Amino acid sequence: MSSPVLAQDEPPAELTDAYARWRVEVETDPARVLAEAQNAADFGPVEELRQHLVAEAAIAAGRLDVAVDALAWLFDKAQDGTDRFAAGMDRAELLVLLGRADEARAQLEDLGRAEPEGRRADSRHLAARRARLRHDLALAAGQGAAASSYARALLTRYPAEDATRRPGLSVGVGELDDAAKVRRGLALYEAWDYEEARAALEPFADHKEHAATVRWHLADIALNRLRDDPVLAEELYGELAAGRTRHAEAAHYQYARAQMRQERYDDALDTLEAYQARYPRGTWSEAVDYYRGWLPYDHRENERAIQGFEQYIDKRGYRTARSSLVIGFWAWAHIREQQWQKAIEVYERLHRYGNMLVEGKALYWQAYAHLQLEEREQAIARLDRLRQRYPVTYYGMLGEQLRATIEGKDPTASKVWWPPGSGQADDSPRVDIDDLPVARLSAADRERWQKVRWFVALGEPERAREAFLPMRRRVFAVVPADQQRAWIHALGQFVGDYHTMWNEVTGGSISAMPRLPDTSALETVMAYPRAYRQVVEEATSEFELPPELMWGIMRQESRYRPGQISHTDAVGALQMIPATARRIAEELHVDYNVRTFHRPEVGFRFSAFYMRRLLDVFAQRIVLMAGAYNSGPDVIKRWVEKNPGGDFAGLIEEFEYNEGRNYARKVTEHMLRYLYIYEDDAERRGMWLDRMFPLDRAIELPDDVGY
Repeated sequence: MSSPVLAQDEPPAELTDAYARWRVEVETDPARVLAEAQNAADFGPVEELRQHLVAEAAIAAGRLDVAVDALAWLFDKAQDGTDRFAAGMDRAELLVLLGRADEARAQLEDLGRAEPEGRRADSRHLAARRARLRHDLALAAGQGAAASSYARALLTRYPAEDATRRPGLSVGVGELDDAAKVRRGLALYEAWDYEEARAALEPFADHKEHAATVRWHLADIALNRLRDDPVLAEELYGELAAGRTRHAEAAHYQYARAQMRQERYDDALDTLEAYQARYPRGTWSEAVDYYRGWLPYDHRENERAIQGFEQYIDKRGYRTARSSLVIGFWAWAHIREQQWQKAIEVYERLHRYGNMLVEGKALYWQAYAHLQLEEREQAIARLDRLRQRYPVTYYGMLGEQLRATIEGKDPTASKVWWPPGSGQADDSPRVDIDDLPVARLSAADRERWQKVRWFVALGEPERAREAFLPMRRRVFAVVPADQQRAWIHALGQFVGDYHTMWNEVTGGSISAMPRLPDTSALETVMAYPRAYRQVVEEATSEFELPPELMWGIMRQESRYRPGQISHTDAVGALQMIPATARRIAEELHVDYNVRTFHRPEVGFRFSAFYMRRLLDVFAQRIVLMAGAYNSGPDVIKRWVEKNPGGDFAGLIEEFEYNEGRNYARKVTEHMLRYLYIYEDDAERRGMWLDRMFPLDRAIELPDDVGY
């Protein structure tokens, strides 16, 4: 056995250099890397890295026996549960290839029956591989009943996984009974494979036992998932609403939404009134009150909308989740009708909420309305307040353009007032990592900290971050109280934990710190970190994007968390769904790996490719591109074409998706602040400002805007 390296704070320089070289050469010369890694000294606190490298190189070099031994070490000693399971699974599959079936069965027994730990996508992927190998081994051993049981489990629990789709299962879908076929369809639905789920479930829409569940899911696919058949959804929801199943109340509400999707708003309102009469305290009773205003609003029946919104506030008050939205729509309906004074009065109600988007919107459009009334002084007064309260924000920038127009100056974004102090931020650490009072940590945490340092030095940031996060609060507790934020910032940069520093200074609010960012303050660079800077700059440089855009999207999507997974399985700090990632992988001619995609060095390139495409489709308009990243390009195309008149600022207000409208403005605002905090090149900053706040909204969109 090789002797371990010295147990020191960081690995020797020669090991760091060798490891970096091996990581590159393992694909081109795996035999050489294998020989050198086998002969290298034990990696001490991070020996798992050497074992991973040996296993990878051995597989590539055709030395499966060597890989099996390295994977055995990882299965026994790796710290991460998902890593252990994956190593055991890899080892079992290699043992089969080596003809050592009994050892493979023993390895599978060691893996147990429980679902693997970790991210849901990882768990499904690994569990399906385990079931498939058990099936194949049972089939090879002539254990037909056991193989059949595993095959049925694969078809009904993991039907969307590659392990299930691979040819050779001993049971086909046609051999399943009705209940199992329905379970398969529901599992496809849960795996977001809606096309196949629909095909699997449709034959059972009239099934005596399963009709209600099947119809509910078919309706949801038609209306909310694939969004391609609101007529069918209306029919199915109507039948469910009339019944006595557990779906009845929700189906009644969705029945109205299916009518909305067909632009049959009067029918939808009648359905909603019937819902509220049947369920006066129902889950969606508040939504009924909301739609009394919003449905006529969306059809530009402004007087009717105004009445509905006023009734909503009278009944529900100012403290519901939709109250500020309702007031904004109410005021905008007056703007549409050119009822300027009434718009000013209704917007006044938004000031109670504060917030850059909510109060900022009120101040901007009040100034605009004053200008239409030829009340120049009142307009300037509103804009003065907007500048004072919310400079360098989405509405603050629009306000500067409006002010320039009033004063007869050039309203081009790059030419308007820009606060002093821009581009002077220093985000370098304020404390030295070597000064961390390690002696105050427990012995176990001192060992963990040594692993963190080794992982960082060897270029394994994800492993460093995963090792550090469980102990971070204990580390923060041993530093001087007056230096705690400096240490949170320095340690966050060291291991790539940008979410913790952001959360520390914002309290977890995306709307925190509305005033002008102080570029000399540590809190500013913690709230707006240049997260994963090297990876971001490499990805954005390849696709000619501003890194500030990627940071803006990252801030809004995940608050800088690389391991973030949404309810729709969107993955990573930039939140891309697997279906989109797979399509991009084909265009980039690279593999999509569900287990590694969340890593910034993997997934960010996919997102940069997609951002570049959307920017090109939407004529370099940042706001539209951001909206498309969130809501889909087809939605944004429809929105632009539905609202051909008015200026660019007005176009954004007309976007009917509340989440998408908020997202587009907030991403633009985040990017704006990144430019203010870090960019000292006025020419470069100005180029992007003009694309963020264009004066001309006329763009030609292609028929096919992509996916």
